[in-house]
Amino acid sequence: MVDNISHAKKPTTLASWVLLVAEAIESYGFDSKNLFHSVGLDLDSLKKPSVRIPASLMVDIWQKSIELTKDPYIALAVANISKPTAFSALGMALAASQNIYDAMQRCARYSSLVNDGSVTSVEENEGEVAFKIVKKNKNRSQEYFPGVEAMLGCMFNLACSISSNTLRAKAVYFEHDFKADKKPFEDFFKCPVFFSSSSNKMVFDRKDIFEQNAFSNSLLTITLDEWIEDQLTTLSKDILSSRVIKYLLKHMAYGEIDLHKVSNELALSPRLLQRKLKDEGTSYTKLLDDCRCKLALKLISHNKMSLTEITYILGFSDQSNFSRAFKRWTGIAPQLYKGG
Repeated sequence: MVDNISHAKKPTTLASWVLLVAEAIESYGFDSKNLFHSVGLDLDSLKKPSVRIPASLMVDIWQKSIELTKDPYIALAVANISKPTAFSALGMALAASQNIYDAMQRCARYSSLVNDGSVTSVEENEGEVAFKIVKKNKNRSQEYFPGVEAMLGCMFNLACSISSNTLRAKAVYFEHDFKADKKPFEDFFKCPVFFSSSSNKMVFDRKDIFEQNAFSNSLLTITLDEWIEDQLTTLSKDILSSRVIKYLLKHMAYGEIDLHKVSNELALSPRLLQRKLKDEGTSYTKLLDDCRCKLALKLISHNKMSLTEITYILGFSDQSNFSRAFKRWTGIAPQLYKGG
């Protein structure tokens, strides 16, 4: 049932989720080992780095945990005890992000390290920013609802640790139905919570998520990002978007690249490349934007090039366009980005 880092056809999740659930179960006074033994898992074997389990098994674990504790709010218990180190390098990179907005963007890029059965994204308008979770497989979405609750709860808990002020979400939405009292959720997120909604998302006021994290460290996040990308490449070596990212990062700094060059390298027509990327929930434009962001952060943090040189390397027409893109990526101007 348990597998080390290796790509599987079916979605998998980082075993640290299991360890967090086990810790929560113990806090209720129950023996967690018996529960996990019933689904074929040995807790001690899950403590090794980079161990993953099938996401479908995690659905069963959540259900058995609720049955054992008789607590429909167990996801909040898991969120309350969560810590950055529980989510491998991604958790530590989130904690070292420039601000909450930067952390949400980073989580949207790399959340598949923790769970590749869902897609996270950041949606924004003039006054609000939303962190959104979309399950890839809708067949068992109602059964998996504690996992979605825990993911948003853990993200909120981490955002609170970055903020120096008392952080409140503006609203939280869940797709699934919930029959019990929702007040514990509203107490946790400090905002209205809505169930049976059209999406799973947590909404913030823009003004609340751009405060500089006192413990940000861009050099550390760059190092952790590179480790995460290596792991994701191993996990998804057959996924087209991973191959496109690898090519872009390798060639972007050494000359102009475009869709036709990338598609030729991968022996696909531009149209077929775009269609396959769409099937994976992304696009060439988004991947290029993500890679530009990563390279920009690295070049600015190393402080060896001028903004004019970086603008040219990344393929922007002028520095003002680059500055606007950088602020969209991080929430701050490139001149203010710190090296740690």
